[in-house]
Amino acid sequence: MSDSTREFTLSAWVDESVIIDGPRCPGGTYTLAAAVVETASVTAMLESLQALTLTKGGRLHWVDESAKRRDRIAAAIAAFDLAAIVATGAPVHRSKQERARRCCMERLFYELALIGVDEVCLESRTSTPDQRDLRLVDSARDKGLIPHGFRVGFARPRDEPMLWIPDAVAGALTAARLGEPRWLLAMSEILTEHEVVVR
Repeated sequence: MSDSTREFTLSAWVDESVIIDGPRCPGGTYTLAAAVVETASVTAMLESLQALTLTKGGRLHWVDESAKRRDRIAAAIAAFDLAAIVATGAPVHRSKQERARRCCMERLFYELALIGVDEVCLESRTSTPDQRDLRLVDSARDKGLIPHGFRVGFARPRDEPMLWIPDAVAGALTAARLGEPRWLLAMSEILTEHEVVVR
């Protein structure tokens, strides 16, 4: 099939970062980040991501990376042909993390559906919270926030390197909240942030 007739599809990979209300970040923040990519571009992007790892078969994980490595990762992501769509919710108290996640996920999925994403991969947590997320997806469909064809699945970062991108985006946002904005600034041209009030 030629490029001119190939179907254009968008997929998204989603990960989170959380700061609980406390002295370093009063009110706290729940960040849910999505990397939106034209599906046909994924293979080349995966090769670039693998080239960033320190060891063959390794993975990128923002919290484990040095500042110098974060500089390199942020620059690489900023150069990718993708959109980073983020929902950030506050306040986030320790007992209300799942509430914050629901609020952010509902807004994020709505925004992803608006731009034409039809398939989303979330980082899997465990069976019980994954099922909770799927119930929220059903609820969002019932509310008309997302279309019935909007598909949501789960994967582990070891098995799905595309999840490394939203992990880094969410990590950069968290770092900025805690006083180090340079990685977020490096990715600013690809990033759109939607603020959510957690009630």
